[in-house]
Amino acid sequence: MSRRSKADRNRNFTVIPGEGKSPGHLKKTIVYSLLMLLVLILVVQTGYHWLRGELLAKRLEIAPAEPGYMENTVELDGVIARSERVVSAPHSGVLVEMLPHGERVAKGVPLVTLAVVPAEEIAAPEADINHELPESWWDAITARIMRRLNLGAVQQPEEQPVSDLEMLPRHAERTIITSEEAGFLSYFLDGWEDKEDTALKSLSSDQSIMPIQVALGTAVEAGQPILKIVNNWYWRYLVSLPLDPGRSVAGYEQVAIVFDFAPHSPATAWLKETVIDAEQNEVHLSYFIEQQIPGFDQARRSRAVVSIQRQTGLIVPEEALVEQDGVTGVFLNSGGLITFAPLTLLRLQEGRALVKGIEPYALVIGNPELVRPGQRLN
Repeated sequence: MSRRSKADRNRNFTVIPGEGKSPGHLKKTIVYSLLMLLVLILVVQTGYHWLRGELLAKRLEIAPAEPGYMENTVELDGVIARSERVVSAPHSGVLVEMLPHGERVAKGVPLVTLAVVPAEEIAAPEADINHELPESWWDAITARIMRRLNLGAVQQPEEQPVSDLEMLPRHAERTIITSEEAGFLSYFLDGWEDKEDTALKSLSSDQSIMPIQVALGTAVEAGQPILKIVNNWYWRYLVSLPLDPGRSVAGYEQVAIVFDFAPHSPATAWLKETVIDAEQNEVHLSYFIEQQIPGFDQARRSRAVVSIQRQTGLIVPEEALVEQDGVTGVFLNSGGLITFAPLTLLRLQEGRALVKGIEPYALVIGNPELVRPGQRLN
């Protein structure tokens, strides 16, 4: 044994009181842990109920019965007929003022201003511009020096095109053309204005008709059409269909038509005339439209889609329909309780059912085989 060990045993030691954790602090720790545990349990329980509800709704395919409609559609290809009055230029000249396209004008309103200029005088300034002016003595000396120094020819500025307005004589006579009747002002002309229905129906589906728009500054000749006044209170759509579905379509006096030139503007149309051609196995229909949609004054031949047999109601999945004692209905989630609700089936279309007899946005069970009436979901 070492001398240091003997000395330590012979030395008197004094115990100093420690500063360890008190029993009160330990109690606070236990309480805090219990509170955290309770919060965790509540979070887990809430998440469980939420997740269970989500999984249950997904499994049962619970969906609200939303208001909607169903309809049948038929593709059309027809001709647009309008009541339109063409206005021609009374003299040759240039259009210097024009009322904006698409304005609804009254009778007697000034439409365009025509600067009266003979056709031969309109082309004269252009000939003067293209005529080469004689070379001045200074330009001739400069060009000779440039050639001697091999610096190349002097570049001339590019000539800018000259419009018909810039070619007008300063004191050209102005003629104001006014509207002879009220209507919709259009500068789009296709040459088929105010043709008889027979002539319009002769247009083939592959015949291209491109309207020409008369613009400001255009040089026109006497008698040339420059604008038209369209009766925008009504216009017509003439179509021919095979007997099937022509006869079915002819059974509806009022329909909704969507034209390809205005796909976002459905038009309400009334059937005014029906002619059945048994020899050609065709049905000729004439629709009357009292609605102004974009482009109605420009289109002549147009494809369209007509909607018939439209019914409104509530949309539910077709798989949700069940029968209880011979009565058609659906199972509903009524506050966590499964109930049977009878209804009236209006139509089936593409896996959906149009019904009435239940409340809008009622929660419908899409998988009715997984539940039974009176069953609780929570």
